[in-house]
Amino acid sequence: MQTPTQPPPPGAGPVRTCVGCRATAPRSVLVRLVLAPDPARAVVDEQAAAHGRGAWLHNDRACLDLAERRRAVPRALRAAGPVDLAAVRDWFTPHTGTPA
Repeated sequence: MQTPTQPPPPGAGPVRTCVGCRATAPRSVLVRLVLAPDPARAVVDEQAAAHGRGAWLHNDRACLDLAERRRAVPRALRAAGPVDLAAVRDWFTPHTGTPA
């Protein structure tokens, strides 16, 4: 996990909280997830520009695992029911260098 030991410096840009480890970090180092409709599934918003609510994660498989275990993604996205995270898991595998 990439848990910072101190808050980001002032002027580092917008700060968001990772839904996995709950640590704050500049938005530029986090990955944004959004809800894709029918069926409800989370997808990675690579440009961090899609409309609607987003959930933020460190680009770390451990944070994704924590978020899944805590059921934090559906809660952060305010989904009515369970959310499929298969597309997010697939995206994290080549981008973090860790096996699924």
